[in-house]
Amino acid sequence: MAFFNYAKKELSAKIVYYGPGLSGKTTNLEVIHRRMRPDQRGS
Repeated sequence: MAFFNYAKKELSAKIVYYGPGLSGKTTNLEVIHRRMRPDQRGS
């Protein structure tokens, strides 16, 4: 689900991963976060 804040020109999205432990869910999200431009990503 995505939320648009037109006043701040900001998009917030929630990504839900489901799967067994040690299958790379957290690593996948960390790589996506790292590859985004710093001015376009949150904390």
